[in-house]
Parts: sequence; C-alpha cells; structure tokens
Amino acid sequence: MSSGLEDSSLFDLFRMEAEEQVRVLQSELLRVESGEATAVSLEALMRASHSLKGAARIVGLDVIVTLTHAMEDRFVAAQQGQALDSADVDRMLAATDWLGKLQSLAEAETAPWLAENAPAIHACAAAFHVPGETAQPAPESTSLTQQNPQSPVASAPDSTSETPAPPPVRAVTPAAAASTAESRPAPPERDIFSQQDREERSARERNVRLTADQFDQMLSLSAETLVSARQLASWGSVLDRNHRAIGRSLQMLQESGESPHVLPAVRGELERQVAMLATQIADLDQVSRANERIAERLHRAVLAGRLRPFSEGITGISRLVRDTARELGKSVKLEVHGETTRVDRDILDRLEAPLSHLVNNAIDHGIEAPAARSSAGKPAEARLLLHARHENGRLVITVRDDGHGIDIEQIRNRVIRRNLAPADTVAGLCEAELLEFLFLPGFSTRETTSVISGRGVGLNVVQSMVQEAGGSVTVSSNPGAGTAFRLTLPVTRSVIRAIRVLAEGELYSIPMVRVDHVAQLEPEGDPEAPQVRWNDRLHPVIVLASMLGLSNQPLPKGPVPLLFSGGFAFAVDRFVDQAELSVRRLDPRLGKIPGVSAASLDENGLPLLILDMDDLIQTAAGTPASTTSASLKDSLAPHILVVDDSHTVREMERRLLVRSGYTVSAAQNGQEAWNLLRLNDYDLLISDVDMPQMNGIELVTRVRGNPRLARIPVIILSYKDREEDRRRGLEAGADFYLTKGAFDNGSFLQAVVDLIGEAAPVPSGDPS
Repeated sequence: MSSGLEDSSLFDLFRMEAEEQVRVLQSELLRVESGEATAVSLEALMRASHSLKGAARIVGLDVIVTLTHAMEDRFVAAQQGQALDSADVDRMLAATDWLGKLQSLAEAETAPWLAENAPAIHACAAAFHVPGETAQPAPESTSLTQQNPQSPVASAPDSTSETPAPPPVRAVTPAAAASTAESRPAPPERDIFSQQDREERSARERNVRLTADQFDQMLSLSAETLVSARQLASWGSVLDRNHRAIGRSLQMLQESGESPHVLPAVRGELERQVAMLATQIADLDQVSRANERIAERLHRAVLAGRLRPFSEGITGISRLVRDTARELGKSVKLEVHGETTRVDRDILDRLEAPLSHLVNNAIDHGIEAPAARSSAGKPAEARLLLHARHENGRLVITVRDDGHGIDIEQIRNRVIRRNLAPADTVAGLCEAELLEFLFLPGFSTRETTSVISGRGVGLNVVQSMVQEAGGSVTVSSNPGAGTAFRLTLPVTRSVIRAIRVLAEGELYSIPMVRVDHVAQLEPEGDPEAPQVRWNDRLHPVIVLASMLGLSNQPLPKGPVPLLFSGGFAFAVDRFVDQAELSVRRLDPRLGKIPGVSAASLDENGLPLLILDMDDLIQTAAGTPASTTSASLKDSLAPHILVVDDSHTVREMERRLLVRSGYTVSAAQNGQEAWNLLRLNDYDLLISDVDMPQMNGIELVTRVRGNPRLARIPVIILSYKDREEDRRRGLEAGADFYLTKGAFDNGSFLQAVVDLIGEAAPVPSGDPS
C-alpha cells in the first residue's frame, strides 16, 4: 500500500475522484426524478460530469471522456430549459454504473476491460444526444496520450452505434433552472485544463485524503501524545514533593543547633533552592497544562476525522429502492432521517450490505403492490423509513416499512413443517420467540424463490454481519401496519467511555455502554450462590476476579462494590474512576482472549485491558445461577453444553433436554463455548456448525486437541446436510452428525442416551 497521495498512481487518483463524483451523480439524479431538484442540483450534476471528464482525460481514458462529455452536454442543456425526464435519468444512471464498474478494476485490468466494453459505453454516450443538435464526436486526446507515455489505458476503438432512447415518462424541470439558463454556457473545451487545475487546487484546500493505515497510525500517535502529556503532568507532583522535602530539611537544620558559622550558609543555599523549585514548578505546571490541552484537542480532532456521517454508508440505498421497486411494480418512497449522525468509518463500511438486504426484504416481502394497498385503504405509494440515531452511547438504525407485516401463524406452521421444533413447544412460543426463526439459515416464509429475494439467506447474513461489527439486530411487526428491524451497533470502535475497576489488585476497564448500574451492596442468600436485589429483581453475584482466572477467593463480608450488567452483578475490589480510552485492537495472532475485547494505555503508559462484557455474561450464564462449578460436578444429572447462534434453536434444545432430566448450559457461538469448556466440566457437547467468531468445526477440533477435553462426546446438529459436510464434521471428531432439516426428537434424544446414558425425566408441568 502506498504511503500517501504523492506515491499513488494517476489512475489511483482518478478512482478516488470517480468514487466521489459518481456518488454526487447518483444522489442528484434521484432527486431530479423525484421532482425535488433545484438549479443547484443541475449545477452539481454538470460540475461532477465535467470534473470526471477532466480526470479521465488526464489518465488517457478516452472512452470515459466521451461518456462524461455527453453527460455534461445533456446537463448543460437541462440548465438551458431542455428538461430531464425519467428516461434520461435511466440512461444517466446506466452511465454511472459503467463508471462504478471501472473504479472497481485494478489498473492492469482497465485497458482490456475498456476495449471489450467500448462499443456499449459509446452507445450509452450516444443516447444522451441533445434534441435539435448535431451529435459531436469526442474531443481528440492524442496529444495528451503522447505527452503521457505512462498512461495506463490506450485509446479504445470508437463506435458510432446508437441505442434508441426509451419514451419519456414525465418531465421533471426544477423551477429555478430557467433562471440560470442564459448565465450558464457550456464550458469551453480549450479551457478545460486551466479550469480543472483550479478546481483540483480548490478541492485540495478543502479535503485531505489519507490511507486507512496512515489514519490509524495518526490516531495511535495522538493517543500516545495524550499519554505523554499526562506523564508530563505527573512530574509536577514529583517536583512539588521535592519542594516540600527541601522545606522540611531546612526546618530540621534550623532546629539542629549546628555551628553558627555553618548554619547561615546552608540556610541561604536551601532558601535559594526552594525559591528556584517554586518557580520551576509554576512554569512546569503552565507548560504541562498547555501540553495536555493541546494533546486533548489533537486527539479529539483526529478522532472526529474518523467519524463520518451516516449518509456516506448508504450511498447506494436510494438507487436500490428505486430499481427494486420498479422491477417489482411497486411504488416506494424512501425517507432517511439522521443522515448527519456520526459513525466510525469501520462501522460505516459494514453497514451498506446488511441495510441493502433489509431494504430488499422490505420491498419484496413486506410492501404490497399499489392495488393491494389501495384496497386496504392505504396510500398507493409505500413509505420506507431508514432512521439513524445515537441512543445511550450506541448507534441505533431502524428500517421500517408500512406494509402488511409478518404473518406469525405462517412462521409457526413453517417451523413445524420443517421440524425445527416440536409442535407442542412451538404452540407455546410467543411472537418474539417465533420472529427469531427468521434469522435462521435457509428459513423463508416464501414457497418460491425470486431474483430479488426469497432464498432465506438474507436475514441470516444481516445478523452475522451485525454481530461481527459488535452489534445486534431485532425485529418487530404489526399486522397490517408494517415491520421494523432495529440494528444496535457501537458508534465507534476507536474510543470508548469506560469505568475502571480493580479486581484482585489489577486495573481493568469496562465500557460504560455495557454497565447498567453500579452500587455497593451486601449479597444475600446462599454463600455458594450469592444474590443481590436491584431494580426489584434478584441478580446472581459473580466475582470478576474468578471469571478472569485471577483467584477463587470468596466474597468478603458486608457490602461489596457491584457492577450490574446483563442480569448479573459483578463484584470488584474497588471502583477507580471513569475515563475516555483510545481502543487498540489486540494482535490477531493472540486469538480470542476470554473476557477481553481490546486494550488501551493508562495515564502512565501502562497496558490496560478492556473487558468483553458480552463474553463474560455468556460465560456466567453458562453456569446455572443456583449452583457452582463444584456442585455441578457432584450433580447426578449429566451436564450438557448446547452451542447455537440462534436463541430460538438453543432454547428448543435446552427445553427438550431439561424435560428429559439433563442439566443444560448454553453458548451462542464457538468462542463462548470454548471459554465455558475450559472453566467447567461437561458430559456432552452439542454444537451447530455455522456460527460467528468460531464455527462448530473449529470448536470440535480444539476440543479433540485438548488433553482434558479430548474424551468429551460431541454431537453436531447442523442445517448442512450434504455428505461432504457430514464427513467433515465426523473427521473433526464428532460422534454423531445430525441435520436440523430432518430433526426428530426421538432420534436426537436417542443419540444423547447412546453417548452419556439416560437421566431422570423432569416431572410433567415443570416450567423448565
């Protein structure tokens, strides 16, 4: 990767330019089509195509020069009163698709790609012919190519083929466009370079481009600068202590009764040292305060540069809504709220794919056709809302449609038909539990597939992507009124507000967004399973030091500092303070460290671990609150660990096994299961295959490679039913490989009995 823009090739710079200008073209074209455009929109369109033309000319992309020149002419004509209609917008968007494909190519692939697609691109350009004018050939650029022998792309052959324009649908003329018609002539071709140079200089004054590696390095350096400033501030305290020590020495000498000839000289010297130190301390205090203020401002400025507006992560959503709705014969209006909401660029990069899945799903599955909406008393045009906001230190994104909602009974029937759970169990599931099935791989309410959706993979992909970004997704539905998906994500993965605690004398930090409450309370109940009451609910008390493997010391008598999170109360030695921490990702070679998500530096430059509360909560939840690990070992009921990333599937397996008399713990992915396996003893492991963080095959492989765990029986329960999938699971070390698609309660329980024997069934009516 290049170290900066000065090391980038011209083609790299062109791609950067194209990315920005294509974004402008697409967003403004959709505004034109919706009738919301103004003269400013047409000006932005003309300038974007003009800038692209100049950039393409510089790197010798003659075919692109022809295309963007034709676009520019059409935009100028629109400014002069020849309105753009819906058919024009279609052709313009098709042109931006060509530009988008080009910017995704490697430099070496560009020349053959252009040679292959030149006729189609020229045909696209010819379709922009302004009515009443003679089509002009693309400006010659031979001299430019000769002046730039290292140009990455040779001129592609011209084509005069022309594609008839589709008939206009409706004219959309911004009301203010006519006012600029006479004052906005087409830019003279001969002035292109001088004007382009002026534009590029202006852009450089407004924007600075950095590679991702450079930016991360700057952020790291700014954090270290802040640490250094705080270290400097600590020296003030050191000098102040020295100052007081000298003062005390002077007092001791005065009281010592030494020789009258020696004492005045010593006193005079000490007085001079005290005066000098006092001056130096005052100066140092001023410098350190200024240094810390500057470092703080630097750190915040760099961090602010990492946060980008939400609108930058959804640049293709408007186009997607338009094209999908048109293809399905539906009328949909997209509303985006919170476009300026600031989001970390790493999170932003992960958003477009899951949001695109949800938008496709809403238009295809949720929103009715115009006739059906009218017959239901709804406006023919559906409303699709995309809303981003900050809530309690988290980024919350809602995708809401006003369609027919989700048929809960249809989900219930599909679950039973696919043997995903026993019929009697499914009958007792609430709406929220049934909606969880939508996120299972291969689950769909459609009987048939379509080009748009219906394959049952979209929502599972959405959930996986959101979880990988450190977030969660939930769904709610109101029959006849619509469906809403709620994505909850961290605002940034670069800096967090944290509470710092001591556990067994070690300093740790916990993100504030994962803290529900802190208090100093006295645990009650069984000393082996202490609890504490807060918010009208009993919470199991977990000693944080024992969770981290630091010690197994019992809780002290009396009130203890407790941190409430995820339904548990974590006991610590002491609450230290709150701090804003720059997050440093752990080296991937370390793998996943149980209970730890990242690291930072404290004010003394020492490493400070940031705890992964989700990991700790899941580990704590893996052991029933009413028992300890020791009592589990003595329990007569075999203890089974169930691992599945679907809450619904985990709960189905748990209930079935508990009713058969087994003790059951659960984990939602392979990593959490691995943490539990190392902390507790289990008689059987039942695992899914496709899970985030660590899949089932990796988990079984680790279990078989661990001397203590190698003999534990393993059942794999997966949707994958191909022979090669079965063979892969058995080769990894599974004793049984069962498929969810052909799930049968009897066969499943028989496999459990074959491996670990029977357990005493729970009496009928047990709540389990």
